[in-house]
Amino acid sequence: MRHWGLVRVFAALVLSLVTCGLVIAQQATVEARILDARIASAPERSRIVFDLSAEVGYSTFPIDQPDRLVVEFSVSDVADAAPTTIEGSGLLSKMSLGMIDDGLARAVIFLNEPVQVADIQIVAAEGEQPARLVIELAPGTRDVFDAAVEAIKTQNQLAEVQPDPETSTSQPSANQEPQVAGEVRPLILIDPGHGGIDMGAKGVTGEYEKDIVLQVAKRLQAELVALDRFDVALTRDGDSFLTLSERVQLARDNQANLFISLHADSFDQPLVRGGSVYTRDENATDVLDKVLAENENQADLVAGFSPPEVDNGVVDILVDLMRRETRRQSYVAAQQIVRQMSGRVTMRPHPLRQADFFVLQSPEVPSVLIELGFLSNEDDLRNLSQAEWQQKAALTLARGIAKYFDVSVQP
Repeated sequence: MRHWGLVRVFAALVLSLVTCGLVIAQQATVEARILDARIASAPERSRIVFDLSAEVGYSTFPIDQPDRLVVEFSVSDVADAAPTTIEGSGLLSKMSLGMIDDGLARAVIFLNEPVQVADIQIVAAEGEQPARLVIELAPGTRDVFDAAVEAIKTQNQLAEVQPDPETSTSQPSANQEPQVAGEVRPLILIDPGHGGIDMGAKGVTGEYEKDIVLQVAKRLQAELVALDRFDVALTRDGDSFLTLSERVQLARDNQANLFISLHADSFDQPLVRGGSVYTRDENATDVLDKVLAENENQADLVAGFSPPEVDNGVVDILVDLMRRETRRQSYVAAQQIVRQMSGRVTMRPHPLRQADFFVLQSPEVPSVLIELGFLSNEDDLRNLSQAEWQQKAALTLARGIAKYFDVSVQP
């Protein structure tokens, strides 16, 4: 499990930037939770209030591309009644709130312009009023904001030089029996999309994509393990957040033979429904596929991370050949999965599709992304929420994956 480090006090960095109101930290470790959050905005001022069950440690720091202000809290959880997203105005565009790791919550405030923290303070509980963290934001300057962002990036780069073994994400979770010595089985890595602060799409009755795809992922894992021919692992087996790059790196570090990313999206046209299976291509099959890929590739931004970097430079000819072969195998896998799903679960027209999903970019691991359906469609939402349908979908996916390994020659 990662530990992002609650208090970002960076010696000279804080001395130079805390007066600008962009890097602020206060340390306290208590068992507490975030009860509620709200925003009040005026043209030249914005106030953000977090209701807390007790006084807690917190920190703030800026991120760019796009401009955001992050607030981190040392808390055990976020109450179910607290909002996960809040629309803003004036200086603020919107805010997302959720857990980012064990004992660490994060609020990501999207900005319409550079800001400075004019005032920030913990207010003690009084009577029926809970403890609060109150942040007052005022207009800032581009130069100061950019300087603070660069200082944070520099400090993070220095911190990466001395990795903590406990923070390693090189091992996926695999709930299965140990392998017999000498036995080599294909490793299938199942990636339930989103998680933690990143809720994914939301159904009209409150269902979250992150929960549904985790349920299907666990059912799929069980179906594959029952075949007794694969090693099967999950990128996450709980409500935790992983960046897109970390998901890709897990597949590469563990030399997975197949990477399966599960999603259930939403679209502004509620009649659109059905599953689809994607392989990676810079040119999307159609406009909807392009929109879906762009939405999924924004996951890191919602959670307060820099956008993932895509290598568009000249690559070694051997790496290019590897990528071509990997894409060929990915396509074969997608074909087999579509054949098993078609006629058993509702699919979109021409369900074998292509789009530029970041999580499918590994040059050596065949990777497919499966959209199980649309939470914006009533029929799909009803299916996705039912255990019986989830089990049927998991069974058909497992059959498709097994067929792929039957017809594909693995290195």
